[in-house]
Amino acid sequence: MPIYEYACYDCKRFVEVITRRVSDDFEARCPECGGARLSRMVSSFAFHLSLQSKLEQLDPKYDKMIDASSPELSFDNLVKKYRLDRPMSTPEERKKFRESGSKGLIPE
Repeated sequence: MPIYEYACYDCKRFVEVITRRVSDDFEARCPECGGARLSRMVSSFAFHLSLQSKLEQLDPKYDKMIDASSPELSFDNLVKKYRLDRPMSTPEERKKFRESGSKGLIPE
């Protein structure tokens, strides 16, 4: 259901009117004072940013600040530590791993 915002001339308030649809014969009433002298306002709208778009909007200086404050958490060190620069395992490596009976990282 749309929410329309109006300015009421009688009680001098901004009010919201919820309606199923607006037709030509629709007459909004102020929910506060019941007045009919309303002027429809231009409403703002909200939108949701994904985490990816928020990260893309960050200033690159924050990456440098994090790297400077804690070098062990820098992107380059984490890539080296967790070997993220090497490709994912190949199907042959995964097959060997399964056949060896290793539980991997799952605790017993």
